[in-house]
Amino acid sequence: MLARLSEGPQRVSVLAEPFDMTLPAASKHIRVLERAGLIDRTVDGRVHHCALNSDPLQSVQAWVEHYGEFWNSTLDALAEHLEGEQS
Repeated sequence: MLARLSEGPQRVSVLAEPFDMTLPAASKHIRVLERAGLIDRTVDGRVHHCALNSDPLQSVQAWVEHYGEFWNSTLDALAEHLEGEQS
């Protein structure tokens, strides 16, 4: 659902279409994403529109990049050590 919302705002019914689930089940998933702050929902009469809120994902990206650099350098050092032992 987040990938589809990255293309632009969508109605809940449109978000649910490609998944093998009922509309109430899709709404449950959307509520979870809403509580996580990843989706903003607006209501126009009976039509619910959802939009991606990517702000929380930016902090996740920073965390992944930080630890990615740590593990890359750690694994590079391990590879160098193991290659040195084989020589």
